[in-house]
Formats: sequence, C-alpha cells, structure tokens
Amino acid sequence: MIALNWDRRLAVALLFSPVAFAQNAGGVFGPEVTPNSKAAEVRFIFAPASDGRPDRCTSRFHYQQTISDSIRLRGVIQGADTSTSDFDYDLVQFEAQWQFAEDEDRGWDSALRLDLQIADDRPDLIALNWTSDVLLSERFFVRGIAQGGFQIGDNRQDGLFLQSRFGLNYRTDPGYTFQIQVFNFWGTTSDFQDLNDQNHSIGPAVSGPIGEKWSFEASSLFGLTDATADVDL
Repeated sequence: MIALNWDRRLAVALLFSPVAFAQNAGGVFGPEVTPNSKAAEVRFIFAPASDGRPDRCTSRFHYQQTISDSIRLRGVIQGADTSTSDFDYDLVQFEAQWQFAEDEDRGWDSALRLDLQIADDRPDLIALNWTSDVLLSERFFVRGIAQGGFQIGDNRQDGLFLQSRFGLNYRTDPGYTFQIQVFNFWGTTSDFQDLNDQNHSIGPAVSGPIGEKWSFEASSLFGLTDATADVDL
C-alpha cells in the first residue's frame, strides 16, 4: 500500500492477490477502525502468463470514511484488462465494517464486515467477513479472516461461497511490517471441488512508511494448486 496522509488520507496501493473465480484484488485486511479517518486508495495487480493463462491486470479504486468510532463505510470500483480494452469495468462493491472488540490487555481485536458486490458479467454477491488480530508478542501478531457469501440475481449458483485468509505479521521499530499471507478459496457448499481444483496461494508482503505522508504495501503470491495462477505480482 502506498498512502498519502493529509488532513484526510489518500492511499495508493500495490497489492497482489490470487485468482479466484475472477482475479481478486483483496487483501488480508484487519479489524481496526480508526475514528475520524478518510482514505482513498488505488491498487494494481498483475499475474504473468502461466499454464496457458494470458497475462492479467486488474486495478481498483476505493474510498472509505468512518461514521463513528467503530463503523467504517467503503465504496469500491474495479476493472480489468480484456481483449478489447485496457480497462473494462468489472464490479462495484459497498462495504460496512463494525469493530466490535478491542481488548488491549488480551491483545485481541475483532470486526465484522458486510459486503455487497455488483458485478458486470456474473451474479452479484452478498458476503459477511469476520476478521481478527491476535497479539502473540510485542512484535508478532496473527490475523485471520473467514468469509461466507451467496450469489443473487440471474444465473446464480446455489450454496454458500467460502474463503479464508491468514497472515503472520512481524513489526519493526521504524513501523515496517513483514508478513506471510495465505489465501484460500474453498468454493461453494453446493459443489465442493477437489483440493487441486480450488484456489490456494501463499506469499510474502511488506508494508511501511515513506516519510511522514506516504506509506506502502507490496506483496506477491504463489499458487499451491493447479487451479491457481503460478505467481501474482
């Protein structure tokens, strides 16, 4: 993530994520909601050609703002390159995150996030995410996300779509964070596929400040199954 921080916060992000049903531009997001904050962010994702798949690029812009000490709203628009255009609209998404737990003594934060995704050429999606941070020591913490979602509209697939994400994080004194991230897309409860036909990937990430106003995050992922892209940059 590359971020610029003024009276309001402007962020530019380089986040590299796996391919699941369509290329994914999400991250291992945390539960923290910062009061009185605003942010804009753009993300770029590139998956090199592999296993007969062509090069793929996805870009995403979002704006978020807190409306209370524990609730944050976000709007997202995402596009991808196609055979006819460098940027074709892919989806818009609306998110509402509620941080319901912040326990400094026990080192545990937790939040729920409700997503409404309106897609261009596939059924829309409603999903609920649960994200938590658990402090292991002064420098190490682990983050986990569980998501369940269902499609709506024409040509929807039955069942609950399931995914999980995990991150092991190490923080240094200057404010840098080094991570190992794991993404798991399990499919739907109506038609679980074999493990090798699911999308699973793992990879490193690093984030931190650039001066007083900017910060960044960059990561890469490596596919663990035949159905997953070999590398996302």
